[in-house]
Amino acid sequence: MKELHSPEPSVSPEEKEYFRVIEERFCALRGASMLLSPRDWALLETWWSGRVPLSLVLGALEEVFSARVRRGDSADSVSSLAYARAEVHRRFALQRDLVAVRRGEEDEGQRLRREVRLHLGRLSRRLTQCAESAREEGQEALCRTLMTVAGEIRVLRAASSRKEWDASETEERLRQLDSEALEAARVASGEAGRNESESRARDILAHRAADMSKEAYRETLLALEQNLSRQRWGIPPLAILGEG
Repeated sequence: MKELHSPEPSVSPEEKEYFRVIEERFCALRGASMLLSPRDWALLETWWSGRVPLSLVLGALEEVFSARVRRGDSADSVSSLAYARAEVHRRFALQRDLVAVRRGEEDEGQRLRREVRLHLGRLSRRLTQCAESAREEGQEALCRTLMTVAGEIRVLRAASSRKEWDASETEERLRQLDSEALEAARVASGEAGRNESESRARDILAHRAADMSKEAYRETLLALEQNLSRQRWGIPPLAILGEG
């Protein structure tokens, strides 16, 4: 297996960075370092050559690891990037559908609407469950925010059936709602909870910090803290395509 740090001359800086960021985020979400297998590198090459956006892959990784934690499964038992392959492909298909909608391709647009409605329905149900759990823990403010967000998502779901529906506007609104939910979760965690999440995130990255740029370290640290907050309150990523 070739080391990422000594690539063939034909490998561009952009490709090297793509591989590096995904590898770092995958290991960080696992909470343990791991050498990627030749199959993992081949999968990364497939994503790169297929022009799968980096932010989309990172969003898919966040979702599959968050879902695993919600089920009570350990993250460090995930032994391959292939664990996120189905989610990456699902999101990439949605992205292609978004492009098709912008081009006015009616059949693809109808398929996208169905997929988005299913996605939004799942999100609304999960957020309602999260709100109920927050109420049981005495976090009324968080409960109200999550119930409000769930209601907003139901409105977005209903709007997707309208002729003038804009998929891009729905995605942007989901990103806004995601930020609102995470901020409410941050407040609900209190100072002690926030400090604990930051400490855990730094511990996870401790063995990789020396190999990361300052910018990559800050971005990954923030993503880990947010992921830990999602895990604590069971909040799923809301955006369809994810963010880096």
